[in-house]
Amino acid sequence: MNLNLRATHVLSILMLVAYLLRLLLIVNGGQFYFPDESRYQRRSVSAADTLFQADFRSAIDKVLAYNKHHGFTAVGLVPAIVHRVIFFLSPPPGFSWTTYWLSRDNDYRVSALIFAIPSVLSIGMIYLLARRAGTGETEALVAAFLLAASNTFFIFSKHFLPYDSSLLIGLAALWLAIPSQQASIKNAIPTGIATFLCIWVYFGHITFVLMIALVYCGFLASNWRDSAIRASGMAFGALLIATPLFLYNNYVLGINVVSEAVKFSETVSQGEYFEGSIFPILYLGNVEAGVALVWMIGVIIAAGMLARQPQSPDLQHVRLWLACLIILYLLMVLFSAGLQMFVVYGRIARTLVPFLVMLSAFVFTPWLMSRGKKAFAVFVGVISILALANFVPAIRQEYFIEIARRARLDYGEVSYETMLRHPALPFGVYGEENPLVRYKLLNAGYYYPITEPTDLLQGKVLMQVAHPFNHRPWQYEGMTREMRDIVNRDEFYIWLIDKGSSAEA
Repeated sequence: MNLNLRATHVLSILMLVAYLLRLLLIVNGGQFYFPDESRYQRRSVSAADTLFQADFRSAIDKVLAYNKHHGFTAVGLVPAIVHRVIFFLSPPPGFSWTTYWLSRDNDYRVSALIFAIPSVLSIGMIYLLARRAGTGETEALVAAFLLAASNTFFIFSKHFLPYDSSLLIGLAALWLAIPSQQASIKNAIPTGIATFLCIWVYFGHITFVLMIALVYCGFLASNWRDSAIRASGMAFGALLIATPLFLYNNYVLGINVVSEAVKFSETVSQGEYFEGSIFPILYLGNVEAGVALVWMIGVIIAAGMLARQPQSPDLQHVRLWLACLIILYLLMVLFSAGLQMFVVYGRIARTLVPFLVMLSAFVFTPWLMSRGKKAFAVFVGVISILALANFVPAIRQEYFIEIARRARLDYGEVSYETMLRHPALPFGVYGEENPLVRYKLLNAGYYYPITEPTDLLQGKVLMQVAHPFNHRPWQYEGMTREMRDIVNRDEFYIWLIDKGSSAEA
């Protein structure tokens, strides 16, 4: 099919549109919604300031010192340095770099502009992966478009989290892995390096990393000798990065990386282990909605075609993507419902999406090409509408930091309280409870666990905003089924209540 524009130009336009949509997502703020986002402030932001002050030794220590999701500090250093330079050129009055981040009342969207880039680059990486596997340009573009339409690859873009960066590196590792049909140390070493970097940035992608290793050393290997060469090369590549990190932490900083990593792995327990087998289906069905239905149709048809022609050379990449999809899913089930080593979260389940979109692209592209440009236009239009139906609620979502800021500007001092009963604990609440304050701001924070709420305080309702807990994607990041039911049964709100002058008596 003649696309009129070169495929690279079409891909560039697609990625530009994807980034512009992420700018709309960033406009409303929302940074520091997740408690884990504070790691960016504690590690990368601090290291950027130390580097800015030319204290290079301390900066190196902060970047290399083991911390949860160790490599995220290095990745976050890029947006942190850019933000630090802009802060230096135009500092907000009354703030130092440290107090600027501690107050939580400032504009952190400069960093978010850079955090949005990895998910956009993943769209390009899907195109490269598809081409590397032997597909045509049109099929690769359709796969990239379907990933651009993915809500799960959209929603984390503005948050200070390692998920998008780690997965981009993981996709690059897979790109390095798939072309080789013969054993090659030269290919295995960089594959091992990239695979290690994926888990170094975000430990939660261990299932994705193991899938790459199993596919590269097993599915793509021609014999046992080939497997051994691939595995040894991958291990050597990983050790090239891991060994100096381990030695520096152990002998210079006095940190036992292995024991600390084991302790951290035991904390991935929010949610329910038994949901592991059905969780990815629930998550993708609820978060992607109509787009997930398109993927499901594509995967079913692709699997049927492969079952009818298992040895067809034209279906070689279909075998590869199905193998990746099945292995990845089974690893999630094994480590959650099986071994109960960790709970599957939405951010882990979404690693299935790249293979869903590439299988769907394989199915739909020939059908669309046989029907011409009008069919392509209709397909793009329908998928875009389905995607926007997911994107718009995310773009319009209001977060408690901005809501609290608005309440203080309009009404002065407020008392931060919650309707959730014990043992719910507040995270990301940047104020205190004060019974003598007239204005009560309820539920303006991230609470865990979600418990049955109490009755609403008596008083005049000045503000009522849907809590981010109501946003379906966030209900799959550690909530149990019971917690999701509590939130969805009666929509959970952030309230500002005026108790009247008697509260200040």
